[in-house]
Amino acid sequence: MANCPFTHIYGEHHDIKHAIHLAKQFTNSRLPVLITGEIGTGKTLFAQEMAKASQIILEHIYCPNINEEILQKTLHEKAIQVLYLDEVSALSFPMQHHVIRFLETSNETKIIASSSLSLEALRVSSTFLPELFYRLNVLHLSIPSLADRKTDIPVLTTAFFQELELHPDIDPSVWDAFEQYPFEGNVQELKNIIHYAGAILEGDTVFLHHLPPFVLLPHHTTVKKKKEEHQLTLMEKQEFIFLLETTRALNEKGEAASRRILSELSKQGDIPLTPQQVRSRLDDLERKTYVTKGRGRAGTKITLEGLSFLKSLDSCIPVH
Repeated sequence: MANCPFTHIYGEHHDIKHAIHLAKQFTNSRLPVLITGEIGTGKTLFAQEMAKASQIILEHIYCPNINEEILQKTLHEKAIQVLYLDEVSALSFPMQHHVIRFLETSNETKIIASSSLSLEALRVSSTFLPELFYRLNVLHLSIPSLADRKTDIPVLTTAFFQELELHPDIDPSVWDAFEQYPFEGNVQELKNIIHYAGAILEGDTVFLHHLPPFVLLPHHTTVKKKKEEHQLTLMEKQEFIFLLETTRALNEKGEAASRRILSELSKQGDIPLTPQQVRSRLDDLERKTYVTKGRGRAGTKITLEGLSFLKSLDSCIPVH
């Protein structure tokens, strides 16, 4: 059972079950697989389990750390059966061209690529070549975030404790804390929290004091922020400029400016924002009538007042 593929991907939510079902179907295909999902959702685990199911060795390349010489050498290695390009969107343009040529000429090596950007964000990204996107996006596997399957938290918690050979009871206050916690690091962050609790656990029950302090921190900071009124800081101005400029650019392309896409695009630059932070900033901008937020595919739209505000922000940001 321990060596059986996909047994270490836990969950009962229909989204994760569907992802596992697709991964099993993709296992025996030679076509490229593109895995998308937020950081910590388990993209690498899915790639490893797909290789295990095929009983072949996975060559893992972490794209943010590789240089062009090593990539070229790896691509010309004839013995590779499955090549996993982890965070493929981090490759430079020259390295992306190498992968494109490899896909054009290689029939022996299967490519699995992953990205923490969504399919939509990858498609509109100015740093990812469309030629590579459409060559990789043949078999697409989307891994759900933990926020989208919070009903799996008890299943995951139990499984992670079992991996530590622990079987504690969980106090109801812990479940309440988990329900309110955003889990921006997704399943990996929950696993880290369980490892922390397991390391300091005494007795047979997990209580709040067994959790890392930061799990409870958001509740205190939220209350504090509500009491504070202050002028915009330089960082806030830069965040608003990014959100308004990106929203305007997406509007002009006819693309939906959803908070998830805005968050993903922000991580390509110097102002990374979580979906929760984007929502908070957009709420503020909407109250000031600088944007309007539509539901579903409508996304966020910048207003004339927003364009004027953006112009004023651009003029007051110092140029270095």
